[in-house]
Amino acid sequence: MLVQDKDDRVYMVGQKLHYTPSLINFDPEVLDVTKIRMMGCGRKHYIIVNSDNNLMVWGKNFFKDTSETFSEGFSFHYGDTLFDDGQIEQLEVKYGIFGALVKH
Repeated sequence: MLVQDKDDRVYMVGQKLHYTPSLINFDPEVLDVTKIRMMGCGRKHYIIVNSDNNLMVWGKNFFKDTSETFSEGFSFHYGDTLFDDGQIEQLEVKYGIFGALVKH
């Protein structure tokens, strides 16, 4: 799972390899963590929606050293374009799939 603390730090915890929370150091030019609205996790994929209505999606990057700044391997999708100007209201993430509830 992904967890954001009151100081806007994002941690990954779970998966059989990560029982102790590990800090994720996002590149601030890629993701401003103060703008995170929603987060979701599937079996091997992770999704963040920011206040600009954009989705950041990635997968196996978590197997890299968490001391690195993450910027490569992300798929960044502009929600307004992806959903015909619709605002992402909710994420639903399951084992192998994800979906988004969009308000027009």
